[in-house]
Amino acid sequence: MARSFALLASLALVLFGLWLFFGQVGAQPAAQTDPTAAWDEGRPVTAEVAQDDVAISAVPTTPGTYYRTFSGTRFQPTSSTLTYLALGGAIYATALPPGAFSFSLDFDLPPGAAITEVVFFVIDNDATNMDLSLRSYNPETDAFTALKSATTTGASPTLQTIVIPVDPPVQVANATTSYRLRVAPGVASSAHLLRGARIGYTVPQALLPVISR
Repeated sequence: MARSFALLASLALVLFGLWLFFGQVGAQPAAQTDPTAAWDEGRPVTAEVAQDDVAISAVPTTPGTYYRTFSGTRFQPTSSTLTYLALGGAIYATALPPGAFSFSLDFDLPPGAAITEVVFFVIDNDATNMDLSLRSYNPETDAFTALKSATTTGASPTLQTIVIPVDPPVQVANATTSYRLRVAPGVASSAHLLRGARIGYTVPQALLPVISR
């Protein structure tokens, strides 16, 4: 009798152990697939690749020139009534207030730098043109100066790369002046889409060791 009871107790322990084991295995959460893992702000994200494998920009660069590239979403409206929407890394106006309001981006450059070129990346798919410019601002006089400007042409859904040579170069005077890029859309729709911009600048050789630190 005692032997039968011992066998039953052992069997019960074995079954209980099997129940615990399979219960825990079944409780493991299934691997989840994130449907947005390969997307960012509505745009597909490429797999991680080495820098050498990334396609080089079609916009030419100049030896000895340094560059800074900005997405469209870095620009800010110059009026609170100029509303906008983001589309991936680009932006476009959804309401244009009366007056010459625009999207602008203030940027900093090292002392002694000289701005030599500006590139805007835009889509203009409307008969109205977009105004693009490099400007300076003096806070003591509250005055803007249009240093270089250009406009888009035609109507096309393809990207326009507007290169503006800055000749003579603009010498950066950080003690008195700030610098900005300005884009004025002509219509309140994605037909005037701001993808981004790029500035090129040079720095005197004597300052390069200081900047690189």
